[in-house]
Amino acid sequence: MINTFTIRRAIEDDADQIIMHTKIVLTENPHVMGTTFEEFNTTTEEEKDWINSHDKQGLLLVAEVDGNIIGILSFRLSPRKKFSHQGLFGMSIQEKFTNKGIGRSLIKELLEWAKEDNRVEKISLEVFSNNERAIHLYKKFGFTEEGRRKKQAKLSSNEYVDDILMCKFI
Repeated sequence: MINTFTIRRAIEDDADQIIMHTKIVLTENPHVMGTTFEEFNTTTEEEKDWINSHDKQGLLLVAEVDGNIIGILSFRLSPRKKFSHQGLFGMSIQEKFTNKGIGRSLIKELLEWAKEDNRVEKISLEVFSNNERAIHLYKKFGFTEEGRRKKQAKLSSNEYVDDILMCKFI
């Protein structure tokens, strides 16, 4: 049983904890992540820039348990004029904290924020077809499949997964 969790906006001081969280998630669930652990080598300064980039064009949330970041949700609107009504979100939660309502709370916070921000008309995401737990959660919130990239990710010499494109209109 976990203690209560807190959802809040990320700040620059979270950079090192977000990097650590990402490394944990990449180690725990490499088969559902687009980046490998070996490819992830973000510096603290780069992470701070990434955190700050959400201030004007999106939302970056962290989930904390006992002062430790155990989940994140990133959403960014497209900077391009014709696509600026929509953006892409991604989310990750450390394995021992899954199935405890944290992902649901992060998405709920994103949707509430999006309804208040008149720039946001469409929220999109990409998810590997083998990530059934995430797909189930997204469908519960009304996200629907709008496309599929066949065999988009190669997990091993003979194993591929599709990349499913999902969206929800606000």
